[in-house]
Parts: sequence; structure tokens; C-alpha cells
Amino acid sequence: MEPAAGAVRLGPGEDRWRVSEFSWVDGSEQPAALLQYLDHAAAAEAGMKQYAVAAHALRRPAGPILDVGCGAGHDLALLHAAGLAPIGVDPSEVMLTAARERVGSARPIVRAAGEALPFADGSVAGCRIERVLIHVVDPLAVLAEAVRCVTAGGLVTVLEPDWGSFVVRSDTLPERATWISSVRHPAIGARLWDLLEQAGCDVLDRVEELSVWRSVTRLAQVAGFPMSVERAVAAGRVDAGDARRWIDEQRRRDDAGEFYALLPKVQVVAQKR
Repeated sequence: MEPAAGAVRLGPGEDRWRVSEFSWVDGSEQPAALLQYLDHAAAAEAGMKQYAVAAHALRRPAGPILDVGCGAGHDLALLHAAGLAPIGVDPSEVMLTAARERVGSARPIVRAAGEALPFADGSVAGCRIERVLIHVVDPLAVLAEAVRCVTAGGLVTVLEPDWGSFVVRSDTLPERATWISSVRHPAIGARLWDLLEQAGCDVLDRVEELSVWRSVTRLAQVAGFPMSVERAVAAGRVDAGDARRWIDEQRRRDDAGEFYALLPKVQVVAQKR
């Protein structure tokens, strides 16, 4: 199924096994599962989300705050509750419908791709981006476009996981398990500082949170286990035999109370020059 008009399309040579379905939500065969995932993420990222909201609110911005890749509107609700004036932007009509249901149709929500935002230069007071750059074709292009819309001195907050440093305890495969993620840019969290500087910002803070998972259930909620392993095999990121042994090992560890995984998440707070 092709993505709907206006949605972010798969890049040349990519297929559904090689990228996350968040790269083409309106073409997904299971949009309800993607929305459910965002509900889990809203709870898991609650601390980091509140950090970003507080950073914007403490500045008492005179204008709106852009939420690029607003998804189902969880963060629009948080920004509004903090007394801010958020504008949600997302390329997916599925997500925007859910966002409107969450925050109300009166809130400004715009369908647009992050690479081509329909706002004038310097027209918003700040911007937040969360778990978007891992999915897009060109993260710097999206970040630079968002920064373009922010007034000089405005705050830009970006939060991304660092799947490049994802670790799962194992005797079957190396513990660094980046291969399980199907996002386009698994290590983007580690690159945020440099990307923000390239986009025209000065970094003010870098905050890292380390998620510690103690069950296969949590791995299933966040990383889609075991389907994510099957996708990795189909995409050629891991050998099929090794993958089967790894799945069996992780289930044994879970039964014995010995499952252990770590995922760093990085948030960078920056100011537009």
C-alpha cells in the first residue's frame, strides 16, 4: 500500500523490512498499533517530556511553540497545559486525526512534512522535536527547516533515542544490539549536539536518560519483540539461526528473571543564533 499524499515516503531502495513503519504511517497495515505505541511512549518518556515543556515555559515565550512530528498530540496537550501556545505539525492524517481528538479541533494542527514547513522565517518562538529524526530521510534537512521557523534567540529542544548504544545481555550475540532497530538512523541520539550546531543553534544543555528494561514484555512494547527480530533477519541485519537462538535465550532469561536491556535517550536544549 502506498503512503497517502503528503506522507513521508520510503527512500530509494528501501522496503518495509528496512525502515520503521513510523516512516510511512498512512501506508501502514496496523495504524492502531502505532497509535498504541505512542501511548506507551508517552508514559515511558514522561520525565523527558516534562523537562522539554519546562524549558520552553520558563522562557515565557511571546509566540507559539512548534511541535514538529506531533504524532497523536500527547505533547501538544502537555504544552497547552503549561500555558504555552503549541502548533502541531505531522505528515500523517492518521496521526493528525488522533491529535485533534486529543486536544480538540480548535487547536492549530497542520499537515506538512518536516522538510517543508508552511511557516515564515522566524515566525515561531520555539520548537520541539521528539523521536522524529530517527525516521526521516535527511535529519539535518528537517532540523534546519524547523530552526528556520524559529525566531533568533528562540529555544529548540530535540529528544531522540540512541539505538546505536542499545544493549541486551546475551551469550548468543554481541550485547550491542543495534541490529534490532529498523529506524533509518538508529544512532541519531548521539549526533544531536553536532546536528543542532550545524542547523544554526548553540547548545545550552544535554540530558541523557537511560531506560533499564527487566522483561521481554517491555522489549515487546518498545521494540516489537519478536517481530523486530524477524524484520532484522529479513533485512539481512542478523543471521536467521543466530536470531532464533537469541530469541530463545532472551525468553529463558526472562523466565529466570535475568533479562536485562539498556537504551539511552538524549535530549538537547539549544538556542537559535
